[in-house]
Amino acid sequence: MGLKFKVKVPGTSANIGVGYDCLGVALDYFLELEVEESNKIEFLENGKPFSIPIEENLIFEAIKYTEKHLVKNIPSYKVNIVRNDIPISRGLGSSSSAIVAGILIANKFAGNVLDINEVAKLAVEMEGHPDNVVPAIFGGMVLTAHDKENLVCSSLISSDDLCFYVMIPNFKLSTEKARSVLPKMYLVSDAINNISKLGLLVNAFNKGEYDNLRFLLGDKIHQPYRFALINNSEKIFEASKKHGALGEYISGAGPTLISLNYDNDEFLENMKKELAKLSDNWTIEKKKINLKGAEVY
Repeated sequence: MGLKFKVKVPGTSANIGVGYDCLGVALDYFLELEVEESNKIEFLENGKPFSIPIEENLIFEAIKYTEKHLVKNIPSYKVNIVRNDIPISRGLGSSSSAIVAGILIANKFAGNVLDINEVAKLAVEMEGHPDNVVPAIFGGMVLTAHDKENLVCSSLISSDDLCFYVMIPNFKLSTEKARSVLPKMYLVSDAINNISKLGLLVNAFNKGEYDNLRFLLGDKIHQPYRFALINNSEKIFEASKKHGALGEYISGAGPTLISLNYDNDEFLENMKKELAKLSDNWTIEKKKINLKGAEVY
């Protein structure tokens, strides 16, 4: 009987204010796959042919990338996507979850020759930056530094007392477009702003001390240039502050916005009312940190 297994990868929120391209968190959105050996390569979604062509399928691309890295061919397979509630092109790690899933599938078929750190290094190599793929693999909130030879990461939050209020509009924003508006040069003072605040933000998350979160999330490297791409984003941040959130940030490249707060249903209802006044059909939902990360079982 051929190999048969399941893969589950969480969605992620990256950048988290001053943690541009290095800080990310796994949230309880999920991509879940059923995988089995087959006589041909096939991708399904809930038993029906997958709508994305195979040449645009990041799961397939990551499997091939891993095969090439391992210099090892894996058997033909069938992948059935049984759950995917990670919004596409909204800054919640949909591409990263697909890349991680593909690497884990290839690694399982190859006999788990890559350990979790090697999986992470390969995922960063393929994705180009670590702030989504690394928390998707390890779970929790993770800070990562890397270059061509090194990948060093550290988990920050080990509890789920903080809630992420995820606000999503009905328009997409590509990472390429969001990166294109960033300047090629920065003021030294802006770099110092982010360096100093990132150190203190990490300390705050580690200690669970959230009183200064809004100030510490105050980025000058990417968010000021991206607000114009996200209708009403600054107005939403002001509403979040008015209703008592601990802080706000643009999730990944956007357009999703996130308010950080404790578990507070009154805050959730107030923000629903604020968002209902705006165009672009904004939705909001409360999410917890996923501490498990990617699973193969």
